Amino acid sequence: MRGLLLLGVLWLASTAAGAADAAGRPPLAISDITAQQTQIREDVIAQRGRYKDMPAATRADLLAKQAEVLAMVEGKTTSAELSPHEQVEVFNRLEWIEAAINDAEDERMVCRREKTIGSTRLTRVCRTAAQEREARDAARGALDRGDIQNRR
Repeated sequence: MRGLLLLGVLWLASTAAGAADAAGRPPLAISDITAQQTQIREDVIAQRGRYKDMPAATRADLLAKQAEVLAMVEGKTTSAELSPHEQVEVFNRLEWIEAAINDAEDERMVCRREKTIGSTRLTRVCRTAAQEREARDAARGALDRGDIQNRR
């Protein structure tokens, strides 16, 4: 089951950058993601296997993230039918689900589409949750120290 989740995450990571970066890879069938999330959902609700000791709050969050993923892919047959924004959103939610299952929140990848300074072009930037937190803390520290100046 972890292998299929990893397959879905790897697919979304490769397709989230856009069709040009896919290098001829075929789009992933949405039915694979749906089948995997349905199986995980059944096990979480039944509290079997690795999910039996999962905290209730984490189970509830996991089920909510799954519902979001399933809503985003509803009516789609392949990953090519998702917009770049939807691909990033599905990727982030699947990463959250995997981190919750494996109790590895700091290793979870978080992707966003950001504009490059001096350009209107959007690029996909991915970092781990730990890297995101460190960057946010460093920025707050710089503000507190007065290292950042208003350059207007």
